[in-house]
This record gives sequence, C-alpha cells and structure tokens, in this order.
Amino acid sequence: MLENVHGLVKVNQDSRYVVFLFDSYEVNRKMLQDKYVKGESAWYTDAMGTGDDGKKFYRIAQDGEWIEAEYVTFIETTD
Repeated sequence: MLENVHGLVKVNQDSRYVVFLFDSYEVNRKMLQDKYVKGESAWYTDAMGTGDDGKKFYRIAQDGEWIEAEYVTFIETTD
C-alpha cells in the first residue's frame, strides 16, 4: 500500500553509522549495497509504502530509494 505523505524523516542511528536503502517497499525489495544514508541525517519524503509483510518504508529519492521506517522518525511538515 502506498500513501502520500509530506515531511522529513530523521535517521535515528548515531552519526558513526549508516542505514542502507532499498529499491522498493514491496516484499521482493532488494537492498542497494552502494546506497546508504548517515545516521542523524534528515531527508524529505513524499511517500510511505507498506509491504505485504507489514514493513513500512519512506521514499527519500525520486528515483525510488526507500528507507525502512524502523530506523527513522517521521516529522510531518505543513508548507
């Protein structure tokens, strides 16, 4: 299920760590080995996807890079 959102996601990990991104939120998603974000960084998001396995992801790039919701805090923006 894909839902439109408007806000930021802040990575909960310490800045010494990275969180890998995925190519989709669907169950057949693949981790992108060469794409990751640093801990304590913040990213604009416009979509939240929930796979059939119940895992939630936020899209942080227009070319379809997704970060698992477990590692971020969503901050809704109204502008």
